[in-house]
Amino acid sequence: MKAIMPRQEAYDKFIDLRAKVHKSLEKRGANSFARVFQGIKNDAKAGDAVAQDVLAYFYKDGIEYNLREDYRKYLFWEFLAGVNGNEFAIEKLQFFFSYAYDTIVDNEDFGYIKYLNNIDEFNYIGIIGQYICDELVSAFNIDEKSLADEDDNGSRFSPALFNEVRKKIDEITPKVIERMKSKGSAK
Repeated sequence: MKAIMPRQEAYDKFIDLRAKVHKSLEKRGANSFARVFQGIKNDAKAGDAVAQDVLAYFYKDGIEYNLREDYRKYLFWEFLAGVNGNEFAIEKLQFFFSYAYDTIVDNEDFGYIKYLNNIDEFNYIGIIGQYICDELVSAFNIDEKSLADEDDNGSRFSPALFNEVRKKIDEITPKVIERMKSKGSAK
């Protein structure tokens, strides 16, 4: 797994890239948005964690007349950003991960897990979240290139998708604990 990009750095880069998209929407000429958005997709395909987080942001609610809401892509891009060390993206996933965090922190071996993974009260969200994201990417078989190349047909939030994600998180949490106990960043 990649090193964690500190929250503030990830946030600042996110704000800059999001502003670039907004500026492209203001131009309204010669497919400015399409060019900018495709460039961000290309960066995301190459593993750029900030580009992945920006894609997640825009897929979450869509952009009227330009991009359909796609809740599945929102989550998948956010998971990929987390795997690639974007602490800001991981922080946004805390709602989904709260049970997993509690389970891991309450594990009888958490002292050992903290020691092996250099976890403290300042970095535990990022480190544990990165492991959770990594397992979710595997569980859902998410691939940056395929995801970026999918048509943008859109899919709204649905309880079924939410429940599927929650179920996967419950399934992968024991795997995360075992990986962290063995300091297993490689699968």
